[in-house]
Amino acid sequence: MKRETRRIIVLLLLAFSIPVLSGCAREKETLYNRRIVVELMALPFYESSLTYNAETEQTLATKLSSISQWKNDEKPQEFDYIIVNHDGDDLTDDFPFEEDPSYQELLAMAKEIKQKGYLVVNRDSYRITTIEKEIKALFRNERYVYPADKMKDILEDNKVAFKNKDYESINLYLMKQGIIVSEKRENR
Repeated sequence: MKRETRRIIVLLLLAFSIPVLSGCAREKETLYNRRIVVELMALPFYESSLTYNAETEQTLATKLSSISQWKNDEKPQEFDYIIVNHDGDDLTDDFPFEEDPSYQELLAMAKEIKQKGYLVVNRDSYRITTIEKEIKALFRNERYVYPADKMKDILEDNKVAFKNKDYESINLYLMKQGIIVSEKRENR
């Protein structure tokens, strides 16, 4: 009886340890496979944007004013902005919008959004992606580049980096060359 119990325990231990040892672990999250929110420009991606919004407080306050009007009016607004984090979670309802906030109140809210790295995006034009997906789409010629004549250079200069999945090098190349990558509108 003792022998049979030991055998069952050993089999159970093996059954639970094999999946762990066989590599069923989740892929390690990196900057390049982490979810990000983009609106118009997807690359190059600046890591600091995950923790700090680079838009001016005045620009954010203008967008927040639009949200305030939308939340307090019955009529839908022309531009429908929402507040999101980089996972794409809609945080708009987490921010209190008074019936008619002053510009100073909107600036204070904009400052909080900047410091938390949140984004104020158009509800209809933002999307959730990863840098890895964007670079793969770039190499499949599914993205626009500016300046347009740089596409051939990008593909040639980064052939080895792309093959080695060195997305950091490709992102740095785009930064150094001043190249902007955006989605082709027919892809939406």
